Amino acid sequence: MTDSRMTNSLERAEQMVAQLIDAANRSHTADTWRYELTSEVDNIEVASGPEAHTHTLRIHPCWLRYVVSQGEFKACVADEIEAWYLLARLTGHCTAA
Repeated sequence: MTDSRMTNSLERAEQMVAQLIDAANRSHTADTWRYELTSEVDNIEVASGPEAHTHTLRIHPCWLRYVVSQGEFKACVADEIEAWYLLARLTGHCTAA
């Protein structure tokens, strides 16, 4: 893949994440979501804080580009936020929907 195609695919993937974060902030008004592209994670993780009710979806850019190219954005990225809420409710750390 050429550098320009890689850049374009990463830019498109990042646009998808930005739209996901906007939707999450509209759906979960008690919390603030943001995202960070970083090589400090293997694939994806949710980091909470340091402010209360603030969560950061941390995503490795190479992994993001790969899952988007495979058509797996929803299963691998978008569902991560809903999974976080489900896990938080199951462990008693979240009461908001």
